[in-house]
Amino acid sequence: MSDSKHFDLVVIGTGPGGYVAAIRAAQLGLRTAVVEKDELGGTCLNWGCIPTKSWIVTAHLFEQIKRAKEFGIEVSEPRIDWAQLVARKDKVVKQLTGGVKTLLTGRQVEIVRGTARLTAANRVTATGKDGAASELTADHVVLATGAQAWLPPGIALDGERVITSQEALDLSHQPKRIAVLGGGVVGSEFAGFFAAIGSKVTLIEMLPRLVPAEDDEIAEALAREMKKQKIDLHLGTKVEGIADGPGGALALTLSGGGKVEADTVLVATGRRPYSSDMGLEKAGVAIADHGKIVINDRLQTSVKNVYAIGDVTDIKQLAHFASAQGKAAVEIIAGHPAQTNWRAVPAATFTNPEIASVGLTEREARAEGRTIQVGRFPFRAHGRNIAEGETTGFVKLVGDADTGQVLGAHLFGARASELIHECSLAIAADLDLKDLAHAIHAHPTLTEALGEAAEDADGLAIHLMRQEAKAVAR
Repeated sequence: MSDSKHFDLVVIGTGPGGYVAAIRAAQLGLRTAVVEKDELGGTCLNWGCIPTKSWIVTAHLFEQIKRAKEFGIEVSEPRIDWAQLVARKDKVVKQLTGGVKTLLTGRQVEIVRGTARLTAANRVTATGKDGAASELTADHVVLATGAQAWLPPGIALDGERVITSQEALDLSHQPKRIAVLGGGVVGSEFAGFFAAIGSKVTLIEMLPRLVPAEDDEIAEALAREMKKQKIDLHLGTKVEGIADGPGGALALTLSGGGKVEADTVLVATGRRPYSSDMGLEKAGVAIADHGKIVINDRLQTSVKNVYAIGDVTDIKQLAHFASAQGKAAVEIIAGHPAQTNWRAVPAATFTNPEIASVGLTEREARAEGRTIQVGRFPFRAHGRNIAEGETTGFVKLVGDADTGQVLGAHLFGARASELIHECSLAIAADLDLKDLAHAIHAHPTLTEALGEAAEDADGLAIHLMRQEAKAVAR
């Protein structure tokens, strides 16, 4: 092997953790290579965050057009052009993955195609689809291999009728009836999308509630909205079998004896770290339950020069968190100060309407033994939301009653994913609810609801009667 194949850093995986880590490494002067077995950009750009959001944008626009008469616009009845919907998604993905390639090559990051295996703590073999192998050595390795769909026992995919979210993005036609297994982020997003464009949706969740990582009031509000959208919810229910049904349909048998028929079954029951068959055990990298790679607070694995970031660590399966970890790991490797305080990591779920959160839920804050105060504000009482016809949802802020410190923020409603970041900054900067209340928000903007919710924690919201506050989330 020539010296040209030795690097300061080899990054395995080019999702939002891996490619960001590689770019930051190059910016800091490290000779860097990335190894990728599939498409640049990983799951997020190719089969996750970006393509699904392009579809959700279509669904939202479709619903707005159907409501056009409310806003004084006369239009004919809209219809979904499935082929164009898929083509637009593909165009968006192609543009962004091409951009990742340009960013990497523009910074002289070497791109190696193939499946990576560690043959030693500082040695990586990449085997291409043609079977040809190349060997790289490195002073440091960053594992950024992400996660893969997890299937419950007894569920078998066929790629056409029983599918994961990846195959869903390439369906040849819109299913008339779709059963979604799993009420977490992925399942809830797809359920909302298909319902919005006119498919008959059944959502089946083993737990007694949706989106288990979110605040209880958010989960309850989402369930109510899904029912309004005519999504057939089966919570606290297991799928015990899938068989061929009449007319080419699939027949699902549910716990308790229930039956559901669907044309397509989308399995969205969670994701597990992609860490198998990578030579990690041989290299001495410790792996915990379900394939999770164990790291310390400096993102190091049990092998000092091998780091892990993103979904493969299973701390938070969020693209932006993987990017933040990627930058931090490389800055540590390069000897620079790094941000490793993960207390204020926002999350956004693109349900209908959106969910966004950061920090502690009310339940988590109480479990820590804190005395808390809660401020809420409903979008139905907010001028900008009323003008836009987006009155579903609310802001909920959780603070420490003794110190006033902002502990958590939970939003449900239009553009929650954009509104959450002021709250994220507040938590990162150890601000109080009063700091949010005293911040002057431009009028009329959606962010005013944050200030009103902060004021409500002390019973001082201007546009909300105190007796109404208790019913905000209902």
